[in-house]
Amino acid sequence: MVNSNGFGLIPTLYFVIIAPVIFALTALRESRQLKTENRFRRWIHIAPLPLLAVLWFTQFDNAMFLDLRDNLLLSNDYGRKFSNFYYTYTLYPAEVFKAQSQKTIKTASIENVQSRSLKPQISRELLANDYLPLSETAQVDLVIRQNKDQLVFQADDRQVFQTPTRQFLNDAPGVLRRFSEACDRHAIFRQLTFLSLLIGFPITLYLIAHAALYYPGYLVMGRRPAALTASILCFLIGCLVLFYFQSNRSRSIDSRNIAESLASEYWQARVAALKLIAQKKLDIADYKSYPVIKGDRLSQERYWLVEALAYSRQPENMAVLLEYLKDPNLNVRATALYSIGRLGNPRAIQPILSSVANSQSWYEQMYAYKALRSLGWKQTKSH
Repeated sequence: MVNSNGFGLIPTLYFVIIAPVIFALTALRESRQLKTENRFRRWIHIAPLPLLAVLWFTQFDNAMFLDLRDNLLLSNDYGRKFSNFYYTYTLYPAEVFKAQSQKTIKTASIENVQSRSLKPQISRELLANDYLPLSETAQVDLVIRQNKDQLVFQADDRQVFQTPTRQFLNDAPGVLRRFSEACDRHAIFRQLTFLSLLIGFPITLYLIAHAALYYPGYLVMGRRPAALTASILCFLIGCLVLFYFQSNRSRSIDSRNIAESLASEYWQARVAALKLIAQKKLDIADYKSYPVIKGDRLSQERYWLVEALAYSRQPENMAVLLEYLKDPNLNVRATALYSIGRLGNPRAIQPILSSVANSQSWYEQMYAYKALRSLGWKQTKSH
């Protein structure tokens, strides 16, 4: 499955080396005592994981990950540090095994094109679809060569397919999407990586918590009581975190209660109102509480405010969004860029270019690029 679309060395090594080694090390750790241990006690150690998984699955929906970020990460210093680590160090390496169509910008070269008028046409289509044409000597993601009335698409010194020139000029996005799919050797690997994070990361947290509780208890009460106590405490901790998360999730509110919720003393109610405004594409400036909301608020609230501003029809809100490009929180700055791009005012191009020129965050640069493209700006060789 991993090599169904062409051989990939690193994904293959992940499964050829890591899985058997982990299995062998785990199997060898089983002791004689464990083999003869009471089955009930063994199930006590195993049961908390599936039980917690079932309980947490009740909270699964499209907004769960955003609510986890708002309630468990951005609400405390340790969570904010973890969030900063994630956006600083994990997104850029993920580019390595993305499909071509998922990458922010790609490179291409156009070779062996006889018609002088055809090459600029191909270049324009490539630029319009985030492929930056470079010289023929550069190492690029895509090489296009002409073969009579056909265009040959190559990658990694191999021919991927060829298509009529007219078809590419009429449907460049479709042809380039087909090229991306044909070159994608990491589709299965990405899916398995996501499942590993979804399943493996919570289990890792559980094991760390279990070890932190087990080893001190082992010194006091011995192996079996310590293991049993650690399992029960981990289950209770997981339930307490779930209760805290569920009780603090922003509730669904009625459209008639938006103004009241915006003026609430609880940030969860204000966030719920801002989410509804964005969902229904309402103008936040129509609500009297809006000037108060613009004040100094939690990063969660600022995030949803700038998303709601994407649907405001008040011209002065563009200046408000541009101010949020200086926000200390990366998520807020990125969402402000998204909202500016959606408003479609070309006058924001220069402020975005000035802002992103000083940015050290790849995540912010990605959102800035998408916003600029939405505003009509086009990538060039020199800029």
